[in-house]
Amino acid sequence: MQGRHEARLSGERLALEAIHVVITSPLRRSTETTGELLQAVCAYDRRIASEIDTRLREIELYYWEGLSLKEIPRRFPEQYDDWRLRPNEFHMQLTDGQVLFPARDLYDCVRSLWVQLLSDHAGESILLVSHGGTIRALIGTALGLGPEHFQSFQQSNCGLSRLCFAPKSGLGRLDLLNDTAHLGECLPKLKEGRRGARLLFIPVIETSPMALCNSATGLDGVLLDQVFVFGGTARSLASQHFPSSRESCLVVSEAMADSVADQLLHQYSVDQLLHIAILGPAAVLRRILQRQLRISDTAAESLNLNPFEITSVHCPANGVPPVLQSLNMRKPSPALVGG
Repeated sequence: MQGRHEARLSGERLALEAIHVVITSPLRRSTETTGELLQAVCAYDRRIASEIDTRLREIELYYWEGLSLKEIPRRFPEQYDDWRLRPNEFHMQLTDGQVLFPARDLYDCVRSLWVQLLSDHAGESILLVSHGGTIRALIGTALGLGPEHFQSFQQSNCGLSRLCFAPKSGLGRLDLLNDTAHLGECLPKLKEGRRGARLLFIPVIETSPMALCNSATGLDGVLLDQVFVFGGTARSLASQHFPSSRESCLVVSEAMADSVADQLLHQYSVDQLLHIAILGPAAVLRRILQRQLRISDTAAESLNLNPFEITSVHCPANGVPPVLQSLNMRKPSPALVGG
């Protein structure tokens, strides 16, 4: 019942979007979610075509199917380390001797899907209903990233993400990632436990104090451990609108942004979770994101950071690479954020 309720909320969030076609995975949980979505999306008596594409199936993990998340690392410790830290090298050998690379195979599959979709549905809005791993691969390939970045993105159940493609372009722009605000969450649930640091990036324009106030309101209930302001951007506004921080706002020059970000990530604890807000020009924040996620210049430029909307990165510690949890998340509005 909970899954149906979340799907209906996602459909209501999408109800004002100009969706031309819905394409879904053939697995039952996806088709059921699609049914709930369409009931809400079609509330205004619109007719939306629906299709099934097998390339939207979840990643195939063979021997791990049916095992709990606790059982997998216990039974397959070396494979699990590759899966979490080196997904492009992660492989499984079948009983017939065949060696399969699940992440690589998934990326090859969704690349072929993008080629067809961008050709067959040019100029249209497509709603894809799939699974967490497959959506992460879709996002990665659209940004020109390979399977080594399979674990760099988070996709929660019924979280909404949006990619936009320029005409005749094979690469996309990420406008929205894993927005779960319509599900009543100010930030997506953590997948790696409550430890390490969660960095909250907020692009700031000095001339919009009310917008900054709205950003702070979007973090209601989140106790900030530290607030960093790069380039002196809106220092007084940050101090005023983020009073929940345990320490005063620290202003740092833009030239020091990378080194300061590296230093603060060495200070977090593996036994607790710190929340750190980072305010500054979008270009500075994008550079920090690129460094932490270890992505290319092209991929970084494809992260469209909207002013005063919240982008979350979880740095779990214990050698686990940072994960982009959400991009441009804020309180829900009648239409998708950034539209």
